[in-house]
Amino acid sequence: MAGGRKQLRAASTGLKWQTFHTIKSHTAGRKPLPGPVTLMQLGITLLMHVCRKIVLLKPERKICIYTGVVFFASLICDFLPFPRSYFSRQDNFMNQYFIKLGWGWTLLVVAVFVYFTSRIYCCNDLVLIRKHMSRLLVGTLVWFCFTTLFEYIEIWTAECQVRGQGKKYKTKDLCKENGHKWMGFDISGDTFLLIYCCLIIMEEGKCIKGWERIGELIIRNDEFEDESPLKTLSEEQMSELKKSYEQYTQYVRLTFVLMTVLLLLWDVMLMATTLYFHNMVQKLVGNVFAVGVWFATYRLWYQVKLSPGLPGVGLFNYLDLQN
Repeated sequence: MAGGRKQLRAASTGLKWQTFHTIKSHTAGRKPLPGPVTLMQLGITLLMHVCRKIVLLKPERKICIYTGVVFFASLICDFLPFPRSYFSRQDNFMNQYFIKLGWGWTLLVVAVFVYFTSRIYCCNDLVLIRKHMSRLLVGTLVWFCFTTLFEYIEIWTAECQVRGQGKKYKTKDLCKENGHKWMGFDISGDTFLLIYCCLIIMEEGKCIKGWERIGELIIRNDEFEDESPLKTLSEEQMSELKKSYEQYTQYVRLTFVLMTVLLLLWDVMLMATTLYFHNMVQKLVGNVFAVGVWFATYRLWYQVKLSPGLPGVGLFNYLDLQN
């Protein structure tokens, strides 16, 4: 009887150890269960979901929409003028304080977004952060060079339409002050700027893909045994990532929402420009220049090694992960 009891205890102990070992091995590498969700967290999740749907539309699809609207709506309005409205006035508030300052608004919001996101996925590596920020310097040079070029093209092709007078006015201001028309090929700088700003917002906004997964990877990298993209980081880089993600994610979400609002605003103002200003050819040329510059930078130059690089490319890969 004593020998039988010892065998039974040994079997029981072995079964308990085997059960514990099996459970532990099965739970290793599993995704941690989320905690309870508050109403505020639910609201933020829904808001970010809507913003993602707006900003993360493929730029190629948005370009087709822009080109179609600019071409067909402008063509119709050239023959059948759209009824005048608040947006048809050049001195309206939106035109004076948003379109004319369009690159400034875009640069401000996108620069904050790029700064905070790059600090996180580059683990505070200042060299990499500066590289990502340099895309906005390129954008600023593009904006300045092309808008200046458009002004020179208008000057080179323009003349003052004076009827019944021998007097010539050589500048646009003098021509208009004397009640005449200054006629030239005036490429729509507003069309160029608005489309270019929208494409930059959509490209830079791609950093938000897989963002919530970074937080999950940080937890799993410490407590669970799985092949995480963070395994390649050093202890110092991992420490910087944890600190930056916790500290700056709220600012990333806020600026992403602001980028979404700005994108929608630029879409509305592009429609107003299409309906009321310039002719179809002038707007279509502005559209072509904007798309061409976007393609030359984000689809060609930023793909190669000696470039500022693409948004979201840092010290670990998180963009391909599902949220």
